[in-house]
Amino acid sequence: MIAVTILLLSPSVHHLWSALVADLMAWQRTLHRGLASAMMALSRREEASDWWDLMALSMGYGVFHALGPGHGKAVVAAYLMTHRAALKRGLIMTASAALLQGVVAIMIVTVLVLGFGWLTREAMASTTMVEKASFVAVTGLGLWLMVRAGRGLYRLRQQTFSSGAPINKAPSPGAMALTSVQPSRASVMTPLNHVSSGPCHCGRTHHIDPMTGGRHWREMTAAVVSIGLRPCSGAVMILGVAAMLGFWWAGVLAVLAMSTGTALSTSLLAALTVLSRRHMAHLYQHTGHRRLPGLGYLLALLGGTLIALLGIALLLNAPEAALSPLMQGPLR
Repeated sequence: MIAVTILLLSPSVHHLWSALVADLMAWQRTLHRGLASAMMALSRREEASDWWDLMALSMGYGVFHALGPGHGKAVVAAYLMTHRAALKRGLIMTASAALLQGVVAIMIVTVLVLGFGWLTREAMASTTMVEKASFVAVTGLGLWLMVRAGRGLYRLRQQTFSSGAPINKAPSPGAMALTSVQPSRASVMTPLNHVSSGPCHCGRTHHIDPMTGGRHWREMTAAVVSIGLRPCSGAVMILGVAAMLGFWWAGVLAVLAMSTGTALSTSLLAALTVLSRRHMAHLYQHTGHRRLPGLGYLLALLGGTLIALLGIALLLNAPEAALSPLMQGPLR
């Protein structure tokens, strides 16, 4: 682990990362111009092939855009890696965030460009405040996850003390087995001869994942909102071009195709994260180690800390209102 950390912080790796980010920015500028050209071609001929080209290029842009660096993928990975979530919930989370990004872009351009007559460049520059709101939401989400995990650890400690059993007391060998707990379907370690429908004070060591209640959905919704508040620059650009050419609905369809492409990439990330977490839990279980009480809360605390630090770092490094470098070029 130490060797990997040193390698990641080495100047050579930093140089390679900087070069990769610069290449990604250049490729996105090229794709922006390709999207604008496809929209112009559609406005001149409006043939089926032109529609297909625009939709395919928009979806491809969404896939490519999601592969680049971004806070949304970091939030998703940190949340799903440290909070138990079913694969279905992870996919819903990423798809909803991608769709929300497209909807926010449509709303911004509709209000500023069509409603107030702003230029596309001005509309894109105004998204800086929306980005900052997204970073604030990310920070708030991380802090809330930390508070909730801290409360869970405190309650667990109070229950342990009230039961009069030491927290490190282990059950007799062979007394533990995986059983299914309803209604959350979460597998937890419980004694074979123990049945309880409520809070347990039997003195046994239990680990119940904290993410089994309805609050899980509320936290996932907060994560989706914190990610989706920041609109995609390509979506704002293509909507501005569509409004200028009088093909507004073509721009809206292109943005929805772009969101679909983004959802495909981020859903793949979510699937890999959830499956990796399951695999690590499976390996840990088969090592024969006793599950630590409150392990789920500790992981949730770690995830919240990472997300909060990410949001603070993004806020501190957020640029002031200025034109995105992706809009620099012939499209003025």
